[in-house]
Amino acid sequence: MNAASQKILRESHRWLGLIAGIQLLLWTVSGLYFTLIPIETIRGNHLLVEPAQSAPITAHEIISPNTLVKLQPTLSELSLQEFAFSYRLGQPVYLIKDRVFDAASGEALPALTADEASQIVIQRTGLEPQATVLLTDVESDHEFRGGPLPVWQVQTDTENARFYVELQSGRIRAVRTDAWRWFDFLWALHIMDYESRDNFNHLLVQFLSILGLLTVLSGLVLFVTTEILRRERRSKSG
Repeated sequence: MNAASQKILRESHRWLGLIAGIQLLLWTVSGLYFTLIPIETIRGNHLLVEPAQSAPITAHEIISPNTLVKLQPTLSELSLQEFAFSYRLGQPVYLIKDRVFDAASGEALPALTADEASQIVIQRTGLEPQATVLLTDVESDHEFRGGPLPVWQVQTDTENARFYVELQSGRIRAVRTDAWRWFDFLWALHIMDYESRDNFNHLLVQFLSILGLLTVLSGLVLFVTTEILRRERRSKSG
């Protein structure tokens, strides 16, 4: 490789490095955050405690799933495998798809109120709710995007945490804290999907990956050719 070709290669490497280096820096910084912050902290699990032990099932007059079907004929077409026993605010219930039934009487239970959703968060976290909002629709970049709606959003001051509580079952579907929001922002930068944050097979990330590869390869070629030219000069001068 002559001096002119090496100059072109050097200039190309310099500009490739400038363009690809910014994204390489973002990949490194975001990857460092992912490795430093435990995933349990990202998910907000450290704020949750196990619910208090409910009274033994034998202390309640629990009806069987078959009895429930007799009381609620609309459930007859469902498989018993779709019936799940649980507790909602200490009350034994059957969860069947998006419906909840009193496990003692078989009556259909209404959706949770805002106060009940707040009470669930208090029981599971010990934190005092600051506001409870019913979400029926969210934007594509909302922190609960992709989750089942409607849902209660219970806000607290601790770590700016928001708990998303199912209207029927009372399950806490997700916990969002500032640690999660930083994760979400850095993840968008990492995979270069700034809207849905779940697509890393698109042209932009592929282009930057190839650009980064070309930067490394050009650097290696530049190193080798520079070393060859240096040795040739030493040989001629010797």
